[in-house]
Amino acid sequence: MTSSWVRGDRGEITLPGLLMASVLSLIVLSAVLDTFAGAQTQSTELTARNANQQTVRSASDQIAANLRNLASPTPDQPQAIDVGGPFDLVFQNVDPVGPNAGQNVTNVRRERLCLTTGGVLYSQQQTWTTATVPAPPSTTACPGTGWGSTTVLAEHLSNRIGSLSRALFTYDSATLTDIAAVHLDMYVDEDVTRAPGEVRLATGVFLRNQNRRPTASFTAATTAQGIVLNASASQDPEGQPMTYTWRDGTTIVATGVTTTYAVTPGTSHAISLQVQDPAGLVGTSATQTVIG
Repeated sequence: MTSSWVRGDRGEITLPGLLMASVLSLIVLSAVLDTFAGAQTQSTELTARNANQQTVRSASDQIAANLRNLASPTPDQPQAIDVGGPFDLVFQNVDPVGPNAGQNVTNVRRERLCLTTGGVLYSQQQTWTTATVPAPPSTTACPGTGWGSTTVLAEHLSNRIGSLSRALFTYDSATLTDIAAVHLDMYVDEDVTRAPGEVRLATGVFLRNQNRRPTASFTAATTAQGIVLNASASQDPEGQPMTYTWRDGTTIVATGVTTTYAVTPGTSHAISLQVQDPAGLVGTSATQTVIG
């Protein structure tokens, strides 16, 4: 039944009543449209959020693969990591395409990963055709100048948004030549001012090709012939052959895994051992005071 405010005393539909009904219908329609628009906006934002998270996952997989493809060290360049910072990582790996020309026969390239304060993760690469590895280009800014190519790997990383400072890269050593593992921690948030909250994506990479520093260790025993020095307890993590240098104070007195150091009986000697792997990384033992 039509309400009384729509129909008059004789049952006819009145103009004011019709206008009122139209206004109410528009209000209801507007509410329905707003609800639909809100749902549509949320759906669009969710789709964009999921797409960005997938992009970040793909970037994480790519970074891990490139780190696992780390370049083998050489005597001229004993370490494959040139810069190891919380938001900046520079390392050498093998280019699957490579210049394939000139004297860079192993197709080694240099890659830089850096994160801006705006949450953009860049990849920059340097290639060369010379036998000698060139110096890294500038890393003062992100992205830096002098690199051959620059690519955006991911966006909307909230590691260092505002007052936050959560490392993107962490390492198992503060010494570049001793780094054997890199941990990647990526916080993703399309809009830090709105729900839902950020998503954390983490992965760890063991650098299977990274050369690590050897460890020097020795024993010393006094005999009638002199001090018998034995370095067989020294180790190279990769099992590579090492050279051995023995010192008495600062003076080199012998080489080799084992040796007998002829000394005057009753005299004191500060013996230390230095070992070196084929790439030039050096390990030095603690000094032992030995009486001859």
